[in-house]
Amino acid sequence: MVTIQMRKFGTILNSRPAGREAALRVKQIVNGANGDISLDFSKVDLLTPSFADEFIQGVKRLYQDKKVEPTGFSENKVIEDTLKVVKALD
Repeated sequence: MVTIQMRKFGTILNSRPAGREAALRVKQIVNGANGDISLDFSKVDLLTPSFADEFIQGVKRLYQDKKVEPTGFSENKVIEDTLKVVKALD
């Protein structure tokens, strides 16, 4: 499994353009690695629906053959709610 530390993109993750850019950076990080993708939201303070939708859907489009799983948000209700709104938690 490839783990993406979301805090590398900032502690406040907002806006569609930033989400799109982050998804493209994930493409560079994953770059042919095997296994599913874990998005670790620990140490992220805020995740907006616009960033989450653009980012997560972008990563899922890039890696349709991999499972994309958000993790590390159990103590942050705002991030959990945002992930539910954008249907990232299946």
